[in-house]
Amino acid sequence: MVNGAPGILCAFAAVTAALAWSDAGPAAGLRHLYLLPTLWAALRFGGLGGGSGGLLAALLLAPFVLPAIERRGLTGETVEGLISLGLFPFVGSVTGLLARRARIQTARYRALLALHRTLTGSAALPRLLEELAEQLRDALEAHAVAIVLVPLATGRPVVVVREPAAPASSAFVADSAAGWVMRSGQRLFLGDMASDPRVRSAEPAAGPPRRVLLLPLEAREGRLGVLAVERRGEFPRELRATARSLGLQLALGIENACLADRLRRFAEELEEKIQAATRRLRELDRAKSDFVSIVSHELRTPLTSIQGFSELLLSRPTSEDASGRYLAAIHREAERLGRIVADLLDLSRIESGQGDVLRVGPLALAPLIDANVELFRSQSDSHAIDREMPDGLPAALADHDALDRVLKNLLSNAIKYSPAGGRVRVWARPCAEEPDRVELGVEDQGVGIPAQVRAQIFEKYCRVPHPETGHVRGLGLGLALVKSLVESQGGRIRVESEVGAGSRFIVSLQMVRPPAEMHSA
Repeated sequence: MVNGAPGILCAFAAVTAALAWSDAGPAAGLRHLYLLPTLWAALRFGGLGGGSGGLLAALLLAPFVLPAIERRGLTGETVEGLISLGLFPFVGSVTGLLARRARIQTARYRALLALHRTLTGSAALPRLLEELAEQLRDALEAHAVAIVLVPLATGRPVVVVREPAAPASSAFVADSAAGWVMRSGQRLFLGDMASDPRVRSAEPAAGPPRRVLLLPLEAREGRLGVLAVERRGEFPRELRATARSLGLQLALGIENACLADRLRRFAEELEEKIQAATRRLRELDRAKSDFVSIVSHELRTPLTSIQGFSELLLSRPTSEDASGRYLAAIHREAERLGRIVADLLDLSRIESGQGDVLRVGPLALAPLIDANVELFRSQSDSHAIDREMPDGLPAALADHDALDRVLKNLLSNAIKYSPAGGRVRVWARPCAEEPDRVELGVEDQGVGIPAQVRAQIFEKYCRVPHPETGHVRGLGLGLALVKSLVESQGGRIRVESEVGAGSRFIVSLQMVRPPAEMHSA
């Protein structure tokens, strides 16, 4: 079967030849055969083609009708032929329009199906927008299509353009036509882009006028962006309606894609959090097992000593000197046992908010530091413990007993984790960075703390393994208790350390200003 205009013209010629050969009158039945090429033209070329085919059929039939009217006048046959002259253009035009609408509707359904398949895919949003812009350009027979998307989560415009010899993306201009549509939420049709100042074209285009339709992309959660469709020349209403329908589907699809993307990210974050929580639970389970083992060992050691020395006192006569040594050992181990239990109970009460209310007030640091320095000097011969404080050091807002326990824990750690001895320095001074605070520091020349575990040393049951300090006993509660006591007084604590060179613990407390300074303020 012959396709296109040549075949249609051959069909018209064949019907005309048949009418001439049969020498039929104006009302001959063969004249209806002109409907076949007319409908063919209408289905092939739309309304314009159908109207042209019907007009051609009327012109070809006219030599058979008009002479008969001249000879016979308006008879039944001539009137019927005259009606056929107007019927062919009418049928061709109407059929062509209906065919065009049907093709547009079919294209709309195909475009919607393609959009749906694309939107339900797993492509990332930038790639998804590029595919959608290309499909819309093909479906609307457009010269260019642009999608301006403002994601609700970020607020940063994403522009995707599909145009021959144009870059894949460009910048969004707030005072452009797309910006006006974005702000107003109204659609905009420009009959000639070159005459509108809101359209910024790189250079004036020759040929047919460039028409553009801009549509807001409205979704349930708000305005997502703008769809811009540019055509050269004619932009029929049917295509505009198709563009509006596709714009609605595009907005809903993009919103669903964004929601799916958020859900996917949420699921990934949730999975990461679950994995982190699982790891944390495993760490806590290991910490609990280690804690039970350490506590059992730490409690068993003093209890064994107490039990052993008490059995010696009860089972055999001893001299006065031996009894004194045994009782001193029992007393020492009992104090150690009491400190372990006290640390556990104090830390538990502080963390549960049930600890004793601290009596925070002005506290002179010098007497407290001097007392602890003298105490630890008498307990260690291999460490030189020094103190440094300026004259007239302002008082700190602190609780005496709590800060005393903090200082004792820090000094004890400084000695325990400096097995080779060395210098331990205790100092206090006003904070250079914060004039309203005073700092208290304890430095040692011990083994130091590796950087990767420095943030964990204030956690409960944390013990940093080191071959030189493996013999050091403890539950890993001292620094956790120190941190809780410092923060309960409104203070802060930090650590600076270098492996092999020592550690420095710095406690920062609120300073009490002298009365004269308070009065002048």
